[in-house]
Amino acid sequence: MLEEWAWDAAVLATFTSGPDGEPIPAELVAQMRAAEEFGKGYHTCQQMFYASLSRETHVRTYDDSDGGDDDLTTLVRARQEAYAVFPFVEGTHFHCSFGHLDGYSSGYYTYMWSKVISKDLFSAFDPDDLFASAVATRYRDRVLRAGGTKDAADLVADFLGRPYDSTAFRAWLEA
Repeated sequence: MLEEWAWDAAVLATFTSGPDGEPIPAELVAQMRAAEEFGKGYHTCQQMFYASLSRETHVRTYDDSDGGDDDLTTLVRARQEAYAVFPFVEGTHFHCSFGHLDGYSSGYYTYMWSKVISKDLFSAFDPDDLFASAVATRYRDRVLRAGGTKDAADLVADFLGRPYDSTAFRAWLEA
């Protein structure tokens, strides 16, 4: 969530400057933001493919004793067809180079889940005034200061006044 401040022209103007000391132009920040946002739908679909593949790899039981083709390439094809923008390419074995299948267990989904939660947290801030102190103080006190004293979901709910949901993430995707 804190990355959002790095995309705000008013925030950047407080510590960035050109060779003559002038702040970064707001128009340039807007162009940078547009470039960052470009392809977010594709990126999200791709991440969901990775997350789905990670989960399915770890929850399925593989048994070829019946002569079936319950193998990882078949699984990759199915998950890619379900989530990815681009089709499966015959003769490839993506899972052999997807390092997150080893060592992450089935936890790859947390990349997207953290994005959902961060967008929800950020929705509490005023995008026209990221320097507003009331909400920042509430975030500091209810999330940062509380730290590991509570479950993370409870800290988020304390800050938002409700359990987190995907509304802000969906709005971001549709914008």
